[in-house]
Order: sequence, then structure tokens, then C-alpha cells
Amino acid sequence: MSKKSEILRIWQECFPGDSPQWRRMFFDSSYVDEEALTESDPETGATVSSLLLLPYSMTIAGSNLGVGYIYGAGTLRKFRAKGHMGRLLKRALREAADRGDSIVVLIPASETLRGYYGRFGFASVFYRRPLRFTSLHQFTFEGKYVDVTALPAAELFPAFEHLTEKQDYSVRHTRAQFLTAMDDVKLSATGFAAIRRADEPEGEAVAMAWGRVGELSDDLYVTELIATDSDAANAVIMRLKEQFPDRPITILTPASDQMAGGDLVAAGMARIVNPEPILSALAAANPSLRLRIRLTDPIIEENNAVYTLQGGKLTVQPASDSAAVDLDVDAPTLSALLFSSAPIADVTGLPARRPRMALMLD
Repeated sequence: MSKKSEILRIWQECFPGDSPQWRRMFFDSSYVDEEALTESDPETGATVSSLLLLPYSMTIAGSNLGVGYIYGAGTLRKFRAKGHMGRLLKRALREAADRGDSIVVLIPASETLRGYYGRFGFASVFYRRPLRFTSLHQFTFEGKYVDVTALPAAELFPAFEHLTEKQDYSVRHTRAQFLTAMDDVKLSATGFAAIRRADEPEGEAVAMAWGRVGELSDDLYVTELIATDSDAANAVIMRLKEQFPDRPITILTPASDQMAGGDLVAAGMARIVNPEPILSALAAANPSLRLRIRLTDPIIEENNAVYTLQGGKLTVQPASDSAAVDLDVDAPTLSALLFSSAPIADVTGLPARRPRMALMLD
């Protein structure tokens, strides 16, 4: 049996909600053997656990860094609670580090899994702030726009790329990844709307929005929203609202850099696997910064070191260096500090921003 067939067998049991049409779409157009990891049961030799480590990227402080996205992690039911997934996750972290990724991200399917992934150094860093509106609310706008929702995804990608390319600390999509995500939209209960300005007949889309009806409520959840300005944002929300009439609306907006608490909902998690590229980028972007960090990482042992950011440069000393440090942290704490709010950054001295992760397969 091929590796792809083995993973499909696991997928069918672990993710029964995915339709045969969706599985054909994803595994025929996007699956790559080299991005798949599997774990075998030592007693039977059967492949019982698998995950995909998909390659993305993120711009941090002006540097484009590799990001691994763990997707479709599952173990056959009769082989669970035997450590298979734990071993597989450690292998995935190692493989991501070896291929040059700086960060590994994932979206837990439940709060229980959030705690499980925390055992491997993942920290909740992607947060959303829900904004709730009644079904009668009108999102007013002044501009004139044309609906371009029906355009092929390939024609919408340049606009999507332009709308997201200036978002620092944001997970970036390739053209192929965007097309797969849009195929996912077609095969799910997700709504989508896109608009361009009426006075720019050859112009690109200036706003896009994705939405779905809640599983436990009748609300329309606007799960993703990108726009050039607030007027275009309101206009595209109204287009999306037409697809789901007479429903209360909840817009899941990314948490702002200034928010250290409040009405935030945890979404994705991140785990640093290669600290040097990130800390080097931060040092170069903040030449006046002087900070010494001791990192403890029980899974990727070569990360155990003292990192000094000074004069726009990063230097690394062995973990045995006994000199005083400003921050003594483990892997999840470093991830949480790097991807946090400005008020927390003011306390720790470590530059930080809230990250964004949009339109991911989950």
C-alpha cells in the first residue's frame, strides 16, 4: 500500500466529516508524499498515525521565514493512547527545524487538544476578537463597488496577495495554497464575497470576506476579512450578508497589538523550532536593543543556548554560559512572548507583535 493510501485510510476514520469529494480534491491536487509523516505500530508494523507538515512562510521584522503547518494529524482509534502521535509530533518538529522552518503552527480541533499540544511546546498565540451585531445591523459604506465573487480563484489571487503582503507577522499563502483553500470553500458550507471599485473596471478586488453559519447558533460568522479600508470592508460584509439573510453577525477580527486581554478567543498555536532567524531579524530591526535570553528546549536540544541581541546583531553562546540573563524561558514561553501584545513587550523588553493566520485548511 502506498504512503498516500495509508494516510487516506487514517484520514477516513479520523475525519469522517470530510466528504469523498473533498478528499479527492485535496489528495489529487495538493497532497505531496514529502510533506507527510507517518508512524507505525511496533507490534503489527501497520501505519497507524499520520500528519501533514505543509510549508508556508511568514514575514517577521522584514525577514521572510519558513513556517510549517501541521494539518490532518490523526491516529487510528484502536491504536490511540499509545504514544504514536507524541512521537510523530516530535519528528515533525525536528523535520521542520531541519528543513529551515523557524516556526510550526497548528489549529487545535478542541480545547482538550490545545492542552495536549502544549506538552510539545506549542503556545496559543493566534487570537480573535469577536464583534457581534444583530441581524438588523447595516454596515454602511459610501463607495460604489462591483461584485466579483464569481471570478475564478486564479484571477482573485493577485488581489489576495496584494491585500495580505503588507501584513507583517502574517502567515503567507502561495498561489497553489490559495487555490486549494478556495476549492475547500466550494466544497464546504462556507460563504465568500469579493468586490472591486466600480470606477476601476480593470482593477483588482479591494475586499474579500469568508463566512459560515455557526454550529451551535444561527449566527453568520465572518471568519476572514481583508480589505483596503473600512468602507470596502463594510461593503463586502453586506455582500456576504446577502448570502445568509436575517442572521445575527459575528465578525472574528484579529486581535490588535495593543490588546493584552479582554474579549479574546484563542485560535491557532505556534511553536518556535529555529530561534536564530527570528531573533536575528528582531536584532537587525531594533539596533538599540540589548537583551540576553536563555532558552530551554527539551525536544530540539541544539536550541538550548543563550541568545544575545545587541547592536543589531545576534550572538549565541552555549547554554552553560553562567552570565546573567534578562529572560530565562522555555520554548512555549518564548513563542508566547514573541507573538504577544505591545503591553507585554513593554514589560519583557522583547519586541512582539500579534500574529495572523488566515484562510488555513482546518
